[in-house]
Amino acid sequence: MATLTLPATGAAAQPGQEDPSGIKNPGDGAGDSSGIDSGWVVLGKSDIVPADLAAAAADAGHRQLGFSPLPMLPIWVQMVLGGVVYTAVPFYNRARKAEDEVTKNVETALEVVEHAAEVTEKLAANVANALPENGTLHKLAEEVEYIAEIVDKDAQKVEIIIKKIEDVSNRIDAAVEPVIEELEKEFKP
Repeated sequence: MATLTLPATGAAAQPGQEDPSGIKNPGDGAGDSSGIDSGWVVLGKSDIVPADLAAAAADAGHRQLGFSPLPMLPIWVQMVLGGVVYTAVPFYNRARKAEDEVTKNVETALEVVEHAAEVTEKLAANVANALPENGTLHKLAEEVEYIAEIVDKDAQKVEIIIKKIEDVSNRIDAAVEPVIEELEKEFKP
C-alpha cells in the first residue's frame, strides 16, 4: 500500500480558517469523528497515520514512510538481495585478504628461489672454471649452472605473472568496491 505524507491538518490550520490542502482531519469536526482521536491524520481515502508521524515525514522532504531501499521490488526480493549482500561482501573481503596473504607468501618464496638459483649459478660457474675442461665433474658443474640459470629465468617469469595477477585484481577491486559500498549503504537497517 502506498502512503502519502502530509502535515497534520489540525496543526496547520488556525481556528476559523479553512485548510488549504482540502484534506479533512476527522478530529476537526468535519465528517464522522466517532472513535478517531484528533491526533490522527487521514491521507487519501484509507490511510490513517499519527499526526506527529505525518508532520515529521513532511518535514523530512516528503520521503516515503517505509524503510525500503528498493521501492519497486517486492519485500521478499529485497530480503533475498540483502541476504546475498550480507553473505557475499564478507566472503569477498575474506577471499581478498587470503589472496593478499598468499601473494605475499608466494613472492617471499619466489625471492628465496631466485636468490638460491643465482647463488647456485655462480657457485657452479666457479667450480666449472676450477676443474679441467674435458672432465666429468666439469660437465656436471656446467649442467648445474645451466639448470640454475633456467630456474632463475622461470622465477622471473613467475614474478611477472604475479604482477599481472595483482594488476587484474586491483582493477577488479576498483570496480567492485564502489558497488559494495553502495549496497552496504542501501541495505543498512
